[in-house]
Amino acid sequence: MSDALTDAQVSDAADFLDQATANGLPLPPIPESFRPETAADGGRIYWERWSRDPKPAVAWKAAVIEGNMVLAPFFEGMVLDSPASMPGDGFVTCILEAEVAFRLGRDFAPADGGHSEESVLDGVSNAYIVIEAPNNRFGGAPEFPSMAADGVGNHALIMGPEIDDWQSKELVALACSIIVDGETIAEGRDGRPNPTEVLVATVNEINNRGMTVKAGEVITTGAAAVQPFPGGRGEVTIRFPGIGDVELSLT
Repeated sequence: MSDALTDAQVSDAADFLDQATANGLPLPPIPESFRPETAADGGRIYWERWSRDPKPAVAWKAAVIEGNMVLAPFFEGMVLDSPASMPGDGFVTCILEAEVAFRLGRDFAPADGGHSEESVLDGVSNAYIVIEAPNNRFGGAPEFPSMAADGVGNHALIMGPEIDDWQSKELVALACSIIVDGETIAEGRDGRPNPTEVLVATVNEINNRGMTVKAGEVITTGAAAVQPFPGGRGEVTIRFPGIGDVELSLT
């Protein structure tokens, strides 16, 4: 297979995943004849799937994989306020991520040359600490190109407390931890994405796809701490000392 999938292979992969999803979880492996080998091709497959039934987004996630930005929307019912509760059996493999997210206070329509960092940051109404809980619907060890074809596991976003005076904080260096049933299972990681850089890049990437980012939409910006959580049951707390906690009960 060539380095990049053809449009026909992208369509075949989208057909396969749509049918597999309708048949129930976990998802089977994507057949080798049109399996994505890069995150970029995985993203093309997901975008093809979404374009067939483009439900409105209420929030966005962005993942930078192999140097490529892969976008996925969250839809109505997928964004909850902390403390939140959801069934653990809705996950094949749950992944817990501590993140920083931003709510936009105005629209950002496509613009020649894109939007500057100053413009995007001026358009933020609030910043939050959040739990992003991707669902690796294939199970097993994540194969990121295939996960990209499945919306990078878009499943749930739990909104926590606002970050007061966020403009003055070094958001990329915030201490944080993931706690399950009172036990710390992960802490802030090195090499985490810079939240403001991801925010600006995400706004412009959405615009590059011909869409306006609407006021009120939330953009979450990648894991400051991350931990697979195969058990899928427990009391989850994401803690950012000095800011607060985000709570999720997986029942």
